[in-house]
Amino acid sequence: MVRVEVMVEIARPADEVFALLTDVARVPEWQASAVEARADGPLAEGVRIYERRAFLGHQADTELEVSAFEAGRRIALRTLRGPVKLSIDHVLEETEDRTVLRVTAEGRPHGLLRLAGPAVTAKARQELRRDFERFKAILEE
Repeated sequence: MVRVEVMVEIARPADEVFALLTDVARVPEWQASAVEARADGPLAEGVRIYERRAFLGHQADTELEVSAFEAGRRIALRTLRGPVKLSIDHVLEETEDRTVLRVTAEGRPHGLLRLAGPAVTAKARQELRRDFERFKAILEE
C-alpha cells in the first residue's frame, strides 16, 4: 500500500478553494497527468467522474466515484476503473483569510509498479505536491 499526504496553505477562503477543487472540467489546468475530466452530474456522494490521464507514456481512462462530500469542507474519491486503484481525500480547514488543504492519497500498485514500492511512493508524492502547488498558484493569482 502506498500512502501519500500533502498539506498546502492557500491565501483564499475555503469556499473559493472548494469551488476550484470541485470544478471537474478545470482539473487538467492544475493536474499534470490529467488530459480531460467530466462528471455525470453535480458533485455529490455517488456521482461518477470520468478522466483521461497520461500514464507511463500512454493515455488511460479512469472512472472515479465521489465517496464523501461535505460542501465547502471535504471531498473524497475512489477509483472504480482505471490503471491505478486509489482513494484520495481532500479536507479543508479555514483559518482567518487562509485555507489549509490536506490531501491524503492511498493506492495499491499493480504489476511491475508493485516491485518499485519506494520509487512509486516518491514519484506520487512529488507529483501530488507539484499539482497542488499549481492549484495554489491559480487561486492566489
